[in-house]
Amino acid sequence: MTQLDLGDGLRLLHEARTAEHFGHESHLRFAWALLDSADDVETAELVAGLTIRHVAELGGNPDKYNCTVTIFWIRVLDHVRETHEGLSTLEEAFDVWPDLRDPHLPDRHWSDVNSEEAREHWVEPDLNPMP
Repeated sequence: MTQLDLGDGLRLLHEARTAEHFGHESHLRFAWALLDSADDVETAELVAGLTIRHVAELGGNPDKYNCTVTIFWIRVLDHVRETHEGLSTLEEAFDVWPDLRDPHLPDRHWSDVNSEEAREHWVEPDLNPMP
C-alpha cells in the first residue's frame, strides 16, 4: 500500500456514499475503506481528519467537523476488525457489533463529545474507556 493523501481520502469518501445525504453509515463505509487502504490506523485517522474537515469547510460548515468523533470511529472499527478475525465488510462488522449502527455511540464514552476542545483535537474519554 502507498501512503494516502487528501486526494485518496476524497476519492474514498465519494465511493462510500450510500444515500442522498452523507449519513452515519456512509461515514463508516469511508472509515472502513480507509482502514483497508492505509498502512496503519494512524494514517487512516490523519486522512479521515483531513478529508472530513476539508469537505466540511468546502460545504460552509467547518464546525461540523469533530476530531474526537472522527478518531473514535476509526479506532472502534479497527478494534472490531482486530478482535473479529476474518471480517471483510462493514455489514459483517454490523452483524458482530450491532452498536456500530448507533451514531450516538460516542456519547457513551464522553460527557461532552461535542465540546470545542473535542472538535479541535483528540480528547480522552471521561465516562467509559475505548474498547
